[in-house]
Amino acid sequence: MTALVRDRVRERGVPLDRQELLTGVMVALMVAHVVLKLLIFSRTAHADVAGDERYYLDAGRALSNLVRDAVALSSPDSAELSRDVVGNGWFMPGMSLVLTPLFIVDPGASMEVIRAYLGVVSTLMLFAAVLAVRRVLGVQFAIALLVFPGLVPMWAIFSFAAWGDLAAGIMVVFLLVEVVAITRLVQGGAAPTLAQGARLGLIAIAVVYLRSSALLLVAGVVATLVVVALLVLPRSERARGLKALVAAGAVFAALLAPWSWAASDVLGARVVTTTSVPTALANTFGEPDRLCFGPCDPDDTVWFGPVRYAREVARATGGSEVDVLKQMSDYALVGVTASSYADDVVANVDRYVMEPERYQPFIRSPGVSADDTSERLLSTATRWLFFAALIAGLAGVFRLWRGPLDRQVLRVATTIGLAALFIQPFVHVSGARYWSTAAPLLAVSAVLLLPGALPRSSPSPSPAANAAVRRGLYVVQIALAVAMLVIGLAVYTVATA
Repeated sequence: MTALVRDRVRERGVPLDRQELLTGVMVALMVAHVVLKLLIFSRTAHADVAGDERYYLDAGRALSNLVRDAVALSSPDSAELSRDVVGNGWFMPGMSLVLTPLFIVDPGASMEVIRAYLGVVSTLMLFAAVLAVRRVLGVQFAIALLVFPGLVPMWAIFSFAAWGDLAAGIMVVFLLVEVVAITRLVQGGAAPTLAQGARLGLIAIAVVYLRSSALLLVAGVVATLVVVALLVLPRSERARGLKALVAAGAVFAALLAPWSWAASDVLGARVVTTTSVPTALANTFGEPDRLCFGPCDPDDTVWFGPVRYAREVARATGGSEVDVLKQMSDYALVGVTASSYADDVVANVDRYVMEPERYQPFIRSPGVSADDTSERLLSTATRWLFFAALIAGLAGVFRLWRGPLDRQVLRVATTIGLAALFIQPFVHVSGARYWSTAAPLLAVSAVLLLPGALPRSSPSPSPAANAAVRRGLYVVQIALAVAMLVIGLAVYTVATA
């Protein structure tokens, strides 16, 4: 076994002593992450439910009741499922499914127990992702993930919260690992198996269930893999490869269907993922005083006011509140200009990245002072680590890779993932919670700045096809980098004109 490890290390071009040193660093960072979370837990353990967390907790309890009803062979409470799981159709129940086992065991779990449970689950998810990354991408990437976001205080604080953004970011790492593993099979001339295809679909749907807006990321990353696989695989393996990719799509669709069917049935309109985009567009870029075909109820929030109004209109007209919300959004967006849109996008970007510690007060136990020295230390450490990773990660987008196919696919997939997540300020109100999804991708992108970031790959049995695809991927890398730069400069220019 030892000899085998040495041989594999030599094949990857990393000296054994350095490999052992880096593995030791990785283990030390895992311990440091646990220590950080234990120190932070006392400051978050009794924090009350904040914002969208209420939905995820209520839906988790409703799903746990559904499991109990199924075990008892009794009829489920459809009213509770409609009210607490589907609700307004704003959120997919990914985190609610994560919470369901806890509520099955402890239906009346206190906030301290809930936050401890979420902290343990998130740690296990991160460590599983780190080990998967070490196995497929190399120990440098594993170390990067443990530093950022693993040692970022605000990310650790988020790990005790019930929002799905952080968990979705971890699942994106598993998606990248799976895509690279399949790419290596393909460049070696072998098609992925049906089991690998099914696993790819399972990971992809998990990302979407945890954060529906990551659908664009999943589509872009998987589409890249599909194109590469079909172009590189030998003709004799292409049919098997296509079956595996179809299996991935089938698993994704089969697991998305129950939610889509339930949400569509409750809301009386076709719902694929969520229904919040029209209201978000109107609130972010339109005129709020026109959203309810005039001002909405001033005593209600900018989110619930429009929904309640749309529900009343739908009852009166016999239509669907989802369709009414789209009409309301169109009405509120009539006066949008290029200049006003650019101004709002810049403001969104500012909220997205300029205050990464902004949510710290929302997950703080009663009695912990905002002026506490340790609170200020946590905030400062978050800012330094976040901005360092943001700069390095964005710089990594412009580090164009030639060479092995798996390296280029990872580069393209990482850039597509970041672009898909950073598109949020262009279509949806943004906030300092959402960077937690992009954080692992920033770490991966930063490591790609380093020469020889990936282990050596096995040679392709069809070098001509492989070379043509690699040239194409290099062009795609350039196009993505230029597009991100041009769009950013264009928006900033229009906003400041």
